Amino acid sequence: MAVVLAGLAQAAQAGPAEAPPEDFTGPEYVDSAGCHFWRAQLAGQTLWAEVIGADGQPVCDAPPPVAEVDPNLSPSDALPALAPTRRGVSPTFPQDGRYAQVGAFTSTRKADEIVLALQEAGFSVLRQDFSRGSGRLRVLFVGPLGDQDRAQARLRDLRSLGFRDAFLRVQAPS
Repeated sequence: MAVVLAGLAQAAQAGPAEAPPEDFTGPEYVDSAGCHFWRAQLAGQTLWAEVIGADGQPVCDAPPPVAEVDPNLSPSDALPALAPTRRGVSPTFPQDGRYAQVGAFTSTRKADEIVLALQEAGFSVLRQDFSRGSGRLRVLFVGPLGDQDRAQARLRDLRSLGFRDAFLRVQAPS
């Protein structure tokens, strides 16, 4: 029993990219990265354990879930927001991994068009906003993109979609 509990606790350490909504009651949850997690109860606490495939790797093959969005928000306003950082400093992403910076936009309309195109292509999109004069600069990121080989392949996909200036940013475990 202790071995099972230790294994469950270890599998739950990584956890989903974001917690499920408070009213979520299902036994399996798919996070914004497309990774599968099973609900487990341990000492009265809910844990989310990664689903591990036959190859020993987490199962992250689901398309990004479509979140319920406030209809009054634009597509880019509805994205998860990253905290602003100083110029030249990478943002803190919701989980370690490789992300691609796609572009920076002063026009909400243009950012919205890009977000819809990226989501249609199967990418999870994040935003980071900066005050700029009387407006704002919205930087769009996609990810996490997986291991180095997969991230490079996804970067090629982005560039083939017209995002020729896209580049990778890596957030390593601390």
